[in-house]
Amino acid sequence: MYDDLKSLNKKRTEVYQKPEQEESFLQQLNDNLEGKEKAEYATVDIEYPIIFVIGLPRSGTTLLSQILAHGLDLGYINNITARFWAAPLHGLKLSDILIGNSSVPEFHSEYGATQDLSNIHEFGYFWRKWLKKNSFTGITNAKELESEIDWDGLKRVLANLQYYRQKAFIFKNIFGTHHIQKLDNVLKKTLWIYIERDILDVAISNLNARKKFYDDPSIWWSSAPPEFEELKKLDTFPQIAGQLHYLKKFYRTKMNRLQKNGNSLVISYEELCNHPAAVLNSARDMLKKLYGFDIPFRKVVPDTFPLSRYNSVEETQMKEKFELHFKKLQQNDPIPKLK
Repeated sequence: MYDDLKSLNKKRTEVYQKPEQEESFLQQLNDNLEGKEKAEYATVDIEYPIIFVIGLPRSGTTLLSQILAHGLDLGYINNITARFWAAPLHGLKLSDILIGNSSVPEFHSEYGATQDLSNIHEFGYFWRKWLKKNSFTGITNAKELESEIDWDGLKRVLANLQYYRQKAFIFKNIFGTHHIQKLDNVLKKTLWIYIERDILDVAISNLNARKKFYDDPSIWWSSAPPEFEELKKLDTFPQIAGQLHYLKKFYRTKMNRLQKNGNSLVISYEELCNHPAAVLNSARDMLKKLYGFDIPFRKVVPDTFPLSRYNSVEETQMKEKFELHFKKLQQNDPIPKLK
């Protein structure tokens, strides 16, 4: 069974596999630049807010990130900068040289990935590096490994990205949910935005992703809850149901705890698609209320977005199968209600 997240790349179909030569080149490039970049960092603190977008895989996190970065004047990591996960300031500067700094993300993606150089990137290699999440063990033992993370180093990088851009930043940071309290303590000015979508639609979309990425629905795809070690032994349908059930429980538990601090926002996928401008304004208003930052608008977002559902005869049958597993999981280990 796989453990190293990078090893899953070898199991992908050719279309979705990352070429090893490119990966090796980028790794060497980052290794060569990392020390140089660190030596050039200014001694600055976190001055602007940092927005973290979280949610189940296939729940709308990419679209939410795109809408926020399109509509608000926020710093974000694009597809150029993301290649410099160990030297992101170099990546920002190179991006500015190649495409300027006035580009905004548009609203297309495929399973969370975007193609345009100016579009938003989840920056997964960066967060894996800093939060020690290159294996599933880093997720299942996140609490025990937290003391090994260089929090001051991470803060220094993020502060320098802000200092260069002179803006608040937005990240889709799934790995960070395992360290919300610590990130809040270190970064101070955070806003966590959690998006939920009908879990049966999410289940079908995750099943489709497994088929497309691996041509084998039994292979794990995307993020994992702390219960991963038990779930990886299961067959496809109970495994996907367990993955999503326990992730939803994990996120809701985290969001309920954040309610005490007031630095969290919960939205639905339906709300995002039907009223994107309202979601944009809610995030903007909360940043102003929490930290006194009046984030400027950047571009007008569309009035609505297509609401993707899975309702074919075959998909409905699969939903019924998933629903049986979700009901059993809910009976044995219920998901808490959002406060």
